[in-house]
Amino acid sequence: MDQLGIDPLRLVLQIINFLILLFLLQRLLFKPILRLMDERSAKIRESVDEAQRMQKLADEIREMNEKSVEEAKARANEIVNTANHTAQQMIERAKEEQRLEIERMMQRAQDEIQLERDRAIADVRHEAVNLAIQAAGKVIEQQLNTEQHRQLVVDFLSKAEAGARDGHS
Repeated sequence: MDQLGIDPLRLVLQIINFLILLFLLQRLLFKPILRLMDERSAKIRESVDEAQRMQKLADEIREMNEKSVEEAKARANEIVNTANHTAQQMIERAKEEQRLEIERMMQRAQDEIQLERDRAIADVRHEAVNLAIQAAGKVIEQQLNTEQHRQLVVDFLSKAEAGARDGHS
């Protein structure tokens, strides 16, 4: 080894120095660095696990929200349909009530017309009876010739027409 310029004692001392340096580095530097790296790796794993857990929780919450929204939409549709059905029933009921009221009003009007007609006929009959009684009374009081008789009937008829007109007014 002398030929290569290597001193064996120096070589052994350098190897021992290297081993001591390696031991010191191992004890003082590598272990704390490895421990820090392990701690950091554990924190990263915990963060990843927490992120995954949070993502899973967020997915569950999103699914629950979607389900709630769908249920709310279904309930809203049900409420709208019920309201539409109720409104339609109310409209139909109002139409039926209006139709019945119109029928009642028409019936009352017809009844009133019939009553007025009956009154007018009764008034005309009453007037005709009165006129007939008056005419009979005049005939009995006096003997009439044909011309007087004709005049009496014409007067009777004109009074009857006037009475009928007055009864309708």
